[in-house]
Amino acid sequence: MSFQLDIQSEATFKTEILQTPGTLQVIEVYQSWSGPSRAIISTFRRIYFDAGDKPLKFFTACADKIPILKEYVGKCQPVFLFFKDGAQIEKVVGNNGPLLSSIIAKN
Repeated sequence: MSFQLDIQSEATFKTEILQTPGTLQVIEVYQSWSGPSRAIISTFRRIYFDAGDKPLKFFTACADKIPILKEYVGKCQPVFLFFKDGAQIEKVVGNNGPLLSSIIAKN
């Protein structure tokens, strides 16, 4: 079972992120030339399995493939977007495990 879904289209982004209420969604926006960050995966896996029944989902999304994410195309560092009830509530640039964990814990 994978705890992280890779979003491949704008339609999937809208359905999974913008139209899903009541769930904290953490999206790692990556570049096609680099792929998702391997450095943060163990932190997210631990948080996911420790969360239990908390409504929490993790996603990855390639900035090059999803027009909604065009402002992140060409960035060197990963960008983590936090959504809840269809709205972006936080953004973190770079692999900052403690900050990512604290944002998830407070939401």
